[in-house]
Amino acid sequence: MNGFNRSAGATARPMTSRNLMGQVDGSRNPKPSDPDFDRRIFVPAGAAGAEEWMAGGSYAVVRRIRMLLDDWEKLPLGEQEKVIGRRKSDGAPLTGGAETAALDLNKRGPDGGTVIPDNAHARISAPEQNGGRRCCAGRSPSTTASVRTGLRTPVSSSSAGRRTRSGFVPVQRKLDRGDALSPFVRHESSGLFAVPGGSAEGEYVGQRLLEA
Repeated sequence: MNGFNRSAGATARPMTSRNLMGQVDGSRNPKPSDPDFDRRIFVPAGAAGAEEWMAGGSYAVVRRIRMLLDDWEKLPLGEQEKVIGRRKSDGAPLTGGAETAALDLNKRGPDGGTVIPDNAHARISAPEQNGGRRCCAGRSPSTTASVRTGLRTPVSSSSAGRRTRSGFVPVQRKLDRGDALSPFVRHESSGLFAVPGGSAEGEYVGQRLLEA
């Protein structure tokens, strides 16, 4: 299945890409400049429960998700933003600031309700709501392949990180139970892949596994 996405150097200044719903997608992805990037993404040598050949590697969770765009596009802009918890124009939290601003999960509006709704995607997936879990780096290549009658344009998304069981899985289960975005997407298939680390000089990728 062919996919497409804008590469990091495609624009004059760094920009988070948008998905086919028109939303800025990946605002809270870890960056290589983050002090905990390696710890979150790569398996360290001697990690408990990890095979020796996975040292320096990572894990990829690949999920094929179909976006139900006909239903999504019936929502007014304000309702779409409440579903996500972010402004559609620039990806900033509904509580204000720029795209990278922290979500103010306690801020309330004139009606007394939380500005970022209790079931908003950004709230439910936030580390503050998940015991500090920061599990993965998400990439969401889009595809227009295999369009079926009554549905429009699926999207294939992937996440990578070394803590799939303690990070990705608990957060995903929480999203499954109460994410306001769920009625507008449909999970179709998934897979978990071990990605060995890079090869040293004179080695090939996966040599420690294949020749063990």
